[in-house]
Amino acid sequence: MGKSLLSELTHRPYSKTKNPDGTRNPQLRIGVEAILPYHSFLSDWGDRYQSIMRTALNALQSGQSEDDIEKKFQGKFDIDWAWADSVASDAKGIFDQLTTARDLRIKALDDDIKAGWKSVALTIELMEQQLANPTRKNMKGFARRLMGLESKISRLERKQVEKEEFSKAKRLHICFGSSKLFNAQYHLEENGYSSHEQWRVDWERKRGGNFYSVGKGSVSGNNPVAKIFYINNDLFSVTFTVPRFLRSKYGDTVSLEFEVSGQRKHNLLYALESGKPVTVQCFRREHKNDQWYIHLTTYVQDVPTVSSINNGCIGIDLNAESIDIIYIKRDGNPERCRNAISFAIPTGTTGQKEAKLRDIVCEIVKLAELYQCPIACENLDFSTRKNQLRHSGSKEYNRILSGFIYDKFRSYLVVRAEKHGILILFKSPFMTSIIGMVKYMQKYGLNSASSAAMVIARRAMGFREYIPQKWLKTLTAFFRPEDWKDVGFGGGWKKISAWLKKFSIRRPHLFQLDTVLRFLLNSLVNESQKKTHKRRKPGGSDKSGGSRKGKAKPTEAQVLLEREEAVVTNSGAFTVAP
Repeated sequence: MGKSLLSELTHRPYSKTKNPDGTRNPQLRIGVEAILPYHSFLSDWGDRYQSIMRTALNALQSGQSEDDIEKKFQGKFDIDWAWADSVASDAKGIFDQLTTARDLRIKALDDDIKAGWKSVALTIELMEQQLANPTRKNMKGFARRLMGLESKISRLERKQVEKEEFSKAKRLHICFGSSKLFNAQYHLEENGYSSHEQWRVDWERKRGGNFYSVGKGSVSGNNPVAKIFYINNDLFSVTFTVPRFLRSKYGDTVSLEFEVSGQRKHNLLYALESGKPVTVQCFRREHKNDQWYIHLTTYVQDVPTVSSINNGCIGIDLNAESIDIIYIKRDGNPERCRNAISFAIPTGTTGQKEAKLRDIVCEIVKLAELYQCPIACENLDFSTRKNQLRHSGSKEYNRILSGFIYDKFRSYLVVRAEKHGILILFKSPFMTSIIGMVKYMQKYGLNSASSAAMVIARRAMGFREYIPQKWLKTLTAFFRPEDWKDVGFGGGWKKISAWLKKFSIRRPHLFQLDTVLRFLLNSLVNESQKKTHKRRKPGGSDKSGGSRKGKAKPTEAQVLLEREEAVVTNSGAFTVAP
């Protein structure tokens, strides 16, 4: 059974050590980053480490295990056991990521191919109809559409071949150093290189400048070969155990100092004093003048949960154009003094969008802290839709969906909420928009997105969303008996959704439910009459021997329609033409 969405996004693992009662304490994973002063050891070991790690990745692809790499690489590259263990762990992480990426690529190709052939079939059917009725309008641009169809079929065939190659391939491919720089060696002058040697200097530099060490809480400095110590004030030090092949140049150890302040300092001090493992990664940032940084990953005490479902819930509905939230009290109704809040989807560069998105998440978590309530969000997966974008037909929708930031939003939300003790609940989005529009949009004066957010919050609180009695009584002939009992999820809500779509009832119309119900009743009765009406033979039916004349017995739907018309007429309400 696969992991839940929350378990994939959470930064709250459990400690390895057990309590006397056999339970494990939850803890919060954090990251601390600081600037390192430059030392030539960083460059020498960073470049060599990446070369060893790429060799380890090839070994994993050839069938070797992490234990085999740890044992063999100590003597092969003249490094300590702890460095070999870090190399094997780093390579295994990349290997797992490549495996996942290949599976996702195969799924993307499969979704694209299925949607593509479906689109081709519909296009062929349409073109056959146009050929059967060759009017001037139908034949306009026919040759161009035919060429486009041929091009689409060729593309789908290439995608099919690519999918089969991915499925059969045993090796996972990755280009360390970027494919753009790799291809630059074939066009040296166009990319500003006078020789291949000059290009190779940049290539080797791009592929290096990074090394990693797995933490261990039971050793001094909380790491076997990259020990972290506190000096004073905001000053810390990291002491690297120099790999054996570099000790003639640098000695046994290299120590560097760095500064950490504020809450990060307190978190790091707690981890060091509590014996938590501190995993160290050192890397060079090219876009910051090749400055070296150290990133520490460790664990601190879990933040106690301050939110309770008894205080209500905040619902979030994420759309292609806005993020809508609403607070729902414990009784299932929205807070009157604080109406729904809507945030526009961030635009701009990737960095700008991420910064704005974090600000939105902060505002939502602050509101949850104010009410001390959990946050409910939809459990959506847009991967399949994104894979089928090319064949959807709507360029505007494709543009919005391709830049959709739902995955980032929910990951930011989980991390931020965990740091402030707010519980995140992921709920099914099934029929939330339809339920919200039908039940709450008119009642509370909400827009469609806010009413959907209200349904999500109520669902997280355990409320059941029954079909309104007014809908059931008015359209009783078109519902099944079970729709009255099982909340409507046996087919009732699906029917309502289908009717709204079929009869082109727009969302603003639902603010006038009486009008909508009358229109639906008229439309459904007329439709049922067309399906069930049968012409009688002259002189009546066969059973009556031609003696019966007059009108047929009205159907149940017609009786209901006449009764509803009488009620509306007597009350002076408006009528809607079918």
